[in-house]
Amino acid sequence: MGRAVEADDWCILTTASVRTLALAASLRESGMRAWTPVRTERRKGRGKSRNEVVSFDVAITPTFVFVGAEHKAELIQAGYLPVSPYPAFRIMRHRGAIPVIADASLAPLRAAEDRFRRSLLKSTRQRVEAGTTWRMTKGAFAGMTGIVERGGDKDARVSFGSGFVVTIASYLFGTDVVQAGTEPDLGLAA
Repeated sequence: MGRAVEADDWCILTTASVRTLALAASLRESGMRAWTPVRTERRKGRGKSRNEVVSFDVAITPTFVFVGAEHKAELIQAGYLPVSPYPAFRIMRHRGAIPVIADASLAPLRAAEDRFRRSLLKSTRQRVEAGTTWRMTKGAFAGMTGIVERGGDKDARVSFGSGFVVTIASYLFGTDVVQAGTEPDLGLAA
């Protein structure tokens, strides 16, 4: 005897690995709660676009798409249609039943997706020019505006006034942590 199905439970669909992202997107477009963990890869283009960096999404768990258990009946019905509105898929079954998994069971996959996102963010450097103004929006310096004293590819030295200087990693510039500012607040926190 299994546990009762919760509102945030998931069932598992399988598909060909090349269809994983297309299936998840198609199910979401039709109004279903569907998710597959994704990471963004970057590489240099090919041919004439060799000098450009191309970004594209890749499924972390190819072939697996998680769909809200509340959509189980719709998925079964789609399987009986002569022409499916979705890319080909199968509902995972175990001993003749469709198992559901708790939302908390997907936490490790969400953590992996977040690690890949942070890794990509850290590999993306933004060159910051000396004399530009930046405002901290998160962390210990939230609300403070400073002027870049020295910029570089790896980090920048930012002066918040009164001799208070902080070195900030360049990948943080332009994110939700550090935004372009308009004028310094003379180093006073908001």
